[in-house]
Amino acid sequence: MTIPESKIAAQLYIFGGDAVKAGEPLNGYLKVAHDAGYQLVQGWLSYFESEELAVKLDGYLAAHQLSMPCAYAGGGMHTREAGDQAIHTILSQARIASRHGLKIIVHNPDPIGRKKTDEELAIQAQNLNRLGTELSKLGLQLAVHQHDVEMQDGAREWYHILEHTDPAKVFFCLDTHWVLRGKQDPCRLLESAGKRVVDLHLRNSKDGIWMEDFGPGDLDYQKIQAILERIDYQGYYTVELAYDPQTQVTRSLEENLRRSLGFVLNTFR
Repeated sequence: MTIPESKIAAQLYIFGGDAVKAGEPLNGYLKVAHDAGYQLVQGWLSYFESEELAVKLDGYLAAHQLSMPCAYAGGGMHTREAGDQAIHTILSQARIASRHGLKIIVHNPDPIGRKKTDEELAIQAQNLNRLGTELSKLGLQLAVHQHDVEMQDGAREWYHILEHTDPAKVFFCLDTHWVLRGKQDPCRLLESAGKRVVDLHLRNSKDGIWMEDFGPGDLDYQKIQAILERIDYQGYYTVELAYDPQTQVTRSLEENLRRSLGFVLNTFR
């Protein structure tokens, strides 16, 4: 039995980042996601900067029979000042989003162009605990995302977050291919985080180059599926296509999203 399609989302990054909030271009992007067979999309928390924007987004989603249970937000967490600012912004948008069906905020603490010190990591963990606690009061979960920089030194930063945050308040969105690009094993991180993983960002590559769709490639998703089955994973599967300069795009985005959905359904169960 495959996973339900109500757990599979299309991340909107491939359409051009977060530049279009809830304007007319977003409506067209949502149509493509719907026509490709998706029931869920994942966008940005900035879509909820105001009640007016949130209502407009609701209309677009409803027009294409879509839901948005998860949204992405950045922000610095490694200093008191940066954490205060990021938490204030995220919570102001989260209060609106919580009234419009959002369930999870995927947050990637900002990188700073160098390795974070032990003190900065300690402050970051404290700030993530603060944010997770406040979001839980709104009925939302915090899921920490990562790119390749957090994988340095044996995934030092990522493991610090795992080991120094409250497992009841801070969860994870594991971006599997960014783990691979960071020269770490996503299976090891998935095993380490276990049931704290509530969202997966999914893409693949061939010979290190991101593919135009999500399918068989450098990263063995059968191995990941075996771990998900073992930990009884109940979270979301988010297809996040992205193209390298060398990626050869031969099909429409709608077709690539459709093929990616098929691979998810055939691979995960």
